[in-house]
Amino acid sequence: MGVPQKILSDDKLRAIILLGVILVIGTSVITQVILQMGENIRGTPIDLSSQLPKWSDDFFNSLVLYPNGLPPFISSGGVYSPENIIFNIGFRIAGVLFVLIGIEIFLRTASSLDLENKKRRRDNLIALISSILAGSSLFMITFFPFDTKLLLHVLMASIIFISIGLWVFMLLNSRKDIDNDIIFRKQSLNSVRRKIAFFGLFCFIFMILFVSLNMQAIGAIGEWGLMLSGQLQTLTIIPILNSNE
Repeated sequence: MGVPQKILSDDKLRAIILLGVILVIGTSVITQVILQMGENIRGTPIDLSSQLPKWSDDFFNSLVLYPNGLPPFISSGGVYSPENIIFNIGFRIAGVLFVLIGIEIFLRTASSLDLENKKRRRDNLIALISSILAGSSLFMITFFPFDTKLLLHVLMASIIFISIGLWVFMLLNSRKDIDNDIIFRKQSLNSVRRKIAFFGLFCFIFMILFVSLNMQAIGAIGEWGLMLSGQLQTLTIIPILNSNE
């Protein structure tokens, strides 16, 4: 039995993409608004250095000291109740949907590529692995709250960031020839994807730079931008579905 060309209809894939994007962005925004507007313990100083390994030096310890409460990272929305309930439900569903989207795009791309085109097929396989890692880690991160399971949370978050960044580029590369003639808002779809990919790369570097400088609130901007780049790249599948109608 051969590998199927697809497992979802265009309408179902479109609906899942829109639902997944709405869940990721909506969950991130809603939980962050509740976090920032909340009172009581949300503004109290937090010291998570006790969760770091004993060999950690002052530099690493300083990165997990928050004198003004949790910084505006997306993950901060999963710490306190009631926003953590929204965080857990939203990202668990979104994680499952993103794995499904990654598998569906892999099948559709694979069925459109020539067998001899080993480079594009390799990129498509990397895109599949990246999407599964990103979606699975998005699901799993909800079980490791930022404040109580710091190291596991950081591990899951790192996998998400790296996997999403890789997926954004691999989607562009694997479908470059297939979608070469598709135009979206008077621009080549490949050009749109390229801009999104480099925007995501910029946000990733921005985040790493400012977090390492212990400027957490500014670094969080990069995290939000990276999340947005992943969602925008996911939405670039919809013009392909529209062109099939």
